[in-house]
Amino acid sequence: TRTLRLRSDGTVTDTQTLKRPNLGQSAPPRPARTTMAQLHTTRLLFSLLLLALQLAAGFLAVPQPQPSPRSLAIVRGATDWDRLILEDEDEDLVFEYGNRDPPPRDMKYSIYNINRQREHYNSIREVSSKDLSNDVYARDPNTDTYFFVGKIARVSDVTPASAVARQYNLIEEHSARLRPIELYPSWGSIELWLAPGDSELDVAYCKPDIRFIRVDREVDGSIEVPNSSCGFAGELYESNEEGFRTQRTEDGFAAK
Repeated sequence: TRTLRLRSDGTVTDTQTLKRPNLGQSAPPRPARTTMAQLHTTRLLFSLLLLALQLAAGFLAVPQPQPSPRSLAIVRGATDWDRLILEDEDEDLVFEYGNRDPPPRDMKYSIYNINRQREHYNSIREVSSKDLSNDVYARDPNTDTYFFVGKIARVSDVTPASAVARQYNLIEEHSARLRPIELYPSWGSIELWLAPGDSELDVAYCKPDIRFIRVDREVDGSIEVPNSSCGFAGELYESNEEGFRTQRTEDGFAAK
């Protein structure tokens, strides 16, 4: 502090006093600093909260359509087999046995049986050669067109005829579902024919040494074959695929 004083003799004195700080008194607290990381985190949480509120508002505002049975099956991870069955149900395909005995329970056309026989087919093929497998063709007995419908595999002590007869219902119904226009009208009398395993290319080129062999619906002893001793991998079409077919004579040789 600076002070000017007038003395009695007419002179002026100039004094200056320095004020010492009170060391016993604490300084007022400073406000805490907000770091950039904290600010960024706060903004991010606020943005996520705002987005969640917007999504919830939009979901509640728009009526949600109820899925059809087909779309529900696909959402739940249904396989191509599921879609094949559902499409056929939409087309009102009815599979009755008439005067015939119904198939064994393990050969009824169901997703469980289909997948099990496909797994058996894959397991047999992994440890055997193509000599223990055959290509399967289905035919309306009133035509000369044979449709490729899948492949079978078997263990060495099971004949090709027994392997087909054991799975006949599964293969025949699959054929009718795969070709509903051409084969479904002949359900119950569809013929199944065997070609050598993996011979599609030779069949396409109509090689004369490739002969199809017809298999009967019932073969002695086939009912005793364990379902694990044979397998069937059915053909499936993708993207409106037309499928493979061939013209053959009544003896199973190439017609052209």
